[in-house]
Amino acid sequence: MAPNLLRFRNRLRKQIVLMADSLTSLLAMFKRKDQDLGSQMICPFCGLITPRRKMCCLECGKSLKLA
Repeated sequence: MAPNLLRFRNRLRKQIVLMADSLTSLLAMFKRKDQDLGSQMICPFCGLITPRRKMCCLECGKSLKLA
């Protein structure tokens, strides 16, 4: 390949990677905002703040069944 074509190809690859990285971080930011809403609950037994996706308390180990 001609040197100019190689340089163009490399620059194009870098631009595509930069766009993909920025799009990925943007999508991750929106995903995090959706997950943060109501993402924690307080254990009724020990009072520890526990992630809502956990089935049992991280401190006392008791079940956190949702009503």
